[in-house]
Amino acid sequence: MGTTENPTTEAPKPQQSNYVSTADWINKMKLTFDNATLPEIYGVMQTVGYDEAKINLLKAKLTGLETLQQAQTKEYAEQFSETEKFDIKRAEIDTVFTKQRGLLKILLKGNVHAQAILRLDEAKPKAFGAWQDLVINFYAQLESTPALLTETTKVGVNAASVTAQKQLLADLQALKESQRKESAEAQAATDARDRAFDELYPLYSEYIQYAKVLLADNQALEAVGVKVKAK
Repeated sequence: MGTTENPTTEAPKPQQSNYVSTADWINKMKLTFDNATLPEIYGVMQTVGYDEAKINLLKAKLTGLETLQQAQTKEYAEQFSETEKFDIKRAEIDTVFTKQRGLLKILLKGNVHAQAILRLDEAKPKAFGAWQDLVINFYAQLESTPALLTETTKVGVNAASVTAQKQLLADLQALKESQRKESAEAQAATDARDRAFDELYPLYSEYIQYAKVLLADNQALEAVGVKVKAK
């Protein structure tokens, strides 16, 4: 959420091109506000209202933004962790399901009813919801049809394997709910961080604009994060 600052016009609100991360903007702001009280900078900038109280207020807002940035990083790390666990569990279930389904397609190729209730002729979907529905149906039908399960035991698809897969599916659903919760929390943390950034950035930008005018051609500009062109 940002662009590098335009040195000749009013600094635009960060855009997507020439992207600068929020963490990088925070570092830029930290340099600016930490050095705002240097004598060679403070004396000049005080003439346009940047006294100690105003600088401290900017620093306090930046501290709040840093805290929200850290919270956002933490929430996304937790979301990533839950997503990774979910993906691993789904792959584990799907490996067994794909093998067992393949075996039953061969075993039951002449049993139209069994093929229909197990949905063996359907392509396996990639989308989670449709995939989950197919897999749940497969094991539910086997569990509720003893005669069919007796038949499928011939190729190793027995009651124990069905029970194991159903337990894994329940575990997967729990992981999905946890993933959704973490995703919502990560989004909420991002929204809070972005609101704080949107409040502080114009104040930082205004300070930089004043500094460029009042400290033009002054090496002190480097201390607030503005590069001075060599003559």
